[in-house]
Formats: sequence, structure tokens, C-alpha cells
Amino acid sequence: MGRVLFVDGERHIRLLCQEELREEGYEVLVAASGGDSVRLTESFNPDVVILEVLLPDMSGLETGRIIKGTCRNTRVVLFSHLKPPRDLKSLGVDAFVPKSSDLDRLKETVRRLLAEG
Repeated sequence: MGRVLFVDGERHIRLLCQEELREEGYEVLVAASGGDSVRLTESFNPDVVILEVLLPDMSGLETGRIIKGTCRNTRVVLFSHLKPPRDLKSLGVDAFVPKSSDLDRLKETVRRLLAEG
């Protein structure tokens, strides 16, 4: 159905989102840092990468730019409590989803991006 890489520095959030996205039928890998996600992207070739903005080693924005530079067809979603940047497209970001206890919006965003191809 689709390959998703979920990147967040908080273990419990990674595990929760991994479980939720797998229940949707996606093949899901998780990473705890930007560097790990860049390395995984090369081997996993995800359709969608979901990034927290605040990662332990580099920002989610920087990580997204690196990923888009090597995998142009990969869609990038920022998932954060922070306010979204104004011009997501110029930053190589396809969508922004605010972090909340309700993951329906995140799952809906992944479905939409995969449908758009």
C-alpha cells in the first residue's frame, strides 16, 4: 500500500505512530534522528517521510531538504507542536500536521499524499 518512514526523537511517539500507520496497511520504519532517517531513506525508499521539526541532531526541515535532494519523489510531512513555516513548498515540505493525541489527521494526510502519487 505504501512505505512510510516516521521520525521523532521521542520513543513512545515513534511506537504509537508506527502501530497506527501499520494498522492502516503501510509498511513502516521509524528513526530517532535526522541522520538515521537519511540513512534509512537510502535503503528503504519510503513514499512518505514524517518528520518532527525538533530532532536531536538536526532540524526536521534540514532533514527533509536532504531527503528531497536524494529522493525527489518522496513526500515529506512535518509533524510538530511548533507553528508551521509559511511557505512549505519552498522548503520541500508537502504537508504540515500539528501533533495532537488524535492521529486521524496524520493518517488522512498520508492517504492523500499517496493518492496524489
